[in-house]
Amino acid sequence: MTAVELGMPLQRKPIYTQPRERFVFLYPTTACSLRCKTCYVGNTRLNAANTMSVERAVEIMDYFKVTGGHDKLYLLGGEPTMHPELAQIVREARDRGYKVTISSNGDFEESIFDGIGPDMLDSFNFSLESADPTIHRKIRGNPKNFEQVTNNIRRARELGYQVRVMCTVSQTNAPGALDLIPFLADLGAHTLSYHNLGKTGNGGRFLQPLNPQEWMDFCAAIEAHPPEPRLAVYYPPTFVTADTQEQWADRGYPGCPARTLDRPHIYPDGTVYACPVFMDDDRHYARFEDGRLVLNPSPNNELNAYMTADPVCTGCPNTGTCGGGCPAYSQIPAYGDEGWYTCDRQITPLCILWTVSAWGARPADSLHTLR
Repeated sequence: MTAVELGMPLQRKPIYTQPRERFVFLYPTTACSLRCKTCYVGNTRLNAANTMSVERAVEIMDYFKVTGGHDKLYLLGGEPTMHPELAQIVREARDRGYKVTISSNGDFEESIFDGIGPDMLDSFNFSLESADPTIHRKIRGNPKNFEQVTNNIRRARELGYQVRVMCTVSQTNAPGALDLIPFLADLGAHTLSYHNLGKTGNGGRFLQPLNPQEWMDFCAAIEAHPPEPRLAVYYPPTFVTADTQEQWADRGYPGCPARTLDRPHIYPDGTVYACPVFMDDDRHYARFEDGRLVLNPSPNNELNAYMTADPVCTGCPNTGTCGGGCPAYSQIPAYGDEGWYTCDRQITPLCILWTVSAWGARPADSLHTLR
């Protein structure tokens, strides 16, 4: 008989005993050909167009391999394909045992595939905002990008890459966002990941996110969509009711990965962030200098935010499965002070970046371990 049948309480595993996923998010350049309204990096960094050398990238990869056991590398920007030596960075990462993903806006010439073949990458990640070209162009502000990114998705699939697509959901594209499921399945993509727009960078200036109830309704709509066997679909729960927290813990929710410093984001200027949610206002927790991390002495650095418990959490019976939620909602004025969202112990915030598989768990393979 099970514990439930015997009338015994279930022994829940606290979230911070979940397996940790150690990613390095490396920004080899902040140069970019676009100025998307969803961009959490923000136009100030994009306009600076800073670029790191291959030697610097290797030094960073070696450091986190040794000190944190990191084994997955995301190459972002800006637009990483604009880095003149991106192929060499990929080779150096593979030589060091990293699984490598390039995350791109798709705004590149097909010759990029010649220098970085599918044997060098674990996945090629593209961003696409809608199956409707008009909506995509409204967010991207570029009349040609929809055709270019969809053509590159199709070509990458033909060449044998693992093709992943990300869509950042806001009030602008939410009504037709699920149309991407059949569209990308027909295009040949392997995975689609929906993400909730954060109030960071351009996203905090130009677009409006879904509020907590709207986001929960959107996630429910994904689950209610007929499963598409050709496409793995992921989404971040982000906001959940207190009575469902245990189900997310059972599905692997690890708590806030910034609090365990599992996912560093490193820019060409050496600034290191634990999470992109705090990337505005120079709140980095450290700077990478001379082969080591030098902590930011400012009391306003993001690490102090992660190490501060929201007062509403004190004495809350749900912290074992919620882990104190996402610190951003009590530490960033754009969330709490504007009245957009504060935890009331009924609807609680999970990590805005942690995703789960729609329509039930999928087999554990590289498509999903690299999410």
